[in-house]
Amino acid sequence: MPVILGVGALHILRSYLEDPNHHLIVVFWEPHKEIYELSEFQREVQNLENLAKTKGLSVFFITGTSPNWLELKTKVQNIENTSNLTLSKWSLYLSPSYERIFPELVGECRNGFQSQFVSDGVNQNTIQHFRRLWTHNYLKNRMSLLAEGKKFEWFQSFSSKKMRVLFVGASPGLELDLGTIQTERQSLLIFASDTALGYLLFHGVIPDYIVSFDSGRGTAYHFLLEIPPHIPILTWLGGSTYIFDLPNPKILVNTGHPLDQILEHQFRELSQQKWPHYPNASLNLLGMVLSITNSIEDREVFVSGVSYLAERGKSHCAGTGYERFYLPETNRKKSLELTTKRLYSGERKGKNQIAWEEFRKKESLSGVQFLSESKQKSFQTKSDNTHSLQSFQGFPPLLADLAKWANQDQSGIIHRKTLNTWLRFSLS
Repeated sequence: MPVILGVGALHILRSYLEDPNHHLIVVFWEPHKEIYELSEFQREVQNLENLAKTKGLSVFFITGTSPNWLELKTKVQNIENTSNLTLSKWSLYLSPSYERIFPELVGECRNGFQSQFVSDGVNQNTIQHFRRLWTHNYLKNRMSLLAEGKKFEWFQSFSSKKMRVLFVGASPGLELDLGTIQTERQSLLIFASDTALGYLLFHGVIPDYIVSFDSGRGTAYHFLLEIPPHIPILTWLGGSTYIFDLPNPKILVNTGHPLDQILEHQFRELSQQKWPHYPNASLNLLGMVLSITNSIEDREVFVSGVSYLAERGKSHCAGTGYERFYLPETNRKKSLELTTKRLYSGERKGKNQIAWEEFRKKESLSGVQFLSESKQKSFQTKSDNTHSLQSFQGFPPLLADLAKWANQDQSGIIHRKTLNTWLRFSLS
């Protein structure tokens, strides 16, 4: 993975070359003309290039405020032995003193860098908005599980053959599919989004798993009903703290968040346990379910309640947490449908558009199909929801290793101030 050390002192680069920490490629970027034209700077650059050669590393020195990033990408991709590197993940590291002395220049360079290497603006906005909450929830939930001895498992995989998997979202279209779901319940392995939970339980449909990954406090509104305590909740340690107070078993999925990466490494090195990472390009619950059930052989995947659009004058099916949240605001002039319709509009945008495009791609490649479009197809062939869940229990030995992580920049995904605050409490 190429690492952008960016605008900073050359001593940072020297220390990186002396201890590369498995990074084979390093990029140093100096935008300030009065610095990179200094003869002393150029001599030091030459010395560092020679040092890199002795270490078998590749170093790129970039100058100016508007580097040719495309040319740099091409050079990096043409280096031998880089075929297995993730060249799409670039991180910008800033020297604090440089940022203090040249704040306007640093801001200009950061914006230029992000416009070239951080293409997913929607994802970055999500990270910026939630990073404090993710870190807060992660450590609070971890401490809660340890202190209270609650039941939980670390998810590894599902295994089965020729199973019908049904993901249930909460769009109004779910109401039209209810009859089919009730009729075919015994032949379906049902993963219910937390938003759809209220509607399914009210109509007597007990899902096999509840899927809840949103860290926001509003998630609690979807669980303010009587939930059978035996239904497992698929989630992650950064999820809503409310669901960790429920008696339902928690099955924790590796999302690839930096703190998940630490735990994954600790499990592998200290406990010899495999905790695989499940990527979710679509950034929503359906994408996660498709990812974690991918190991089921010859699976049939059906989808209900997924559209990311307002339908029939409302945004969601009946019985969601949105109703519980917005109900106090309704009156004879302001209906519930009018209030909640703004959650989804007649056009897919931003994150919803990404999720829809990813779903349609999988629909054409993997045989994913809408349940409403499959009603005419035969369900007479035998199929049941018998399956095996591979998982394990227990935490790695120490939390103290997180302190090392707190002193490193994590590309903005993990908020250092919040993490340091929680470390003081959790390590005391």
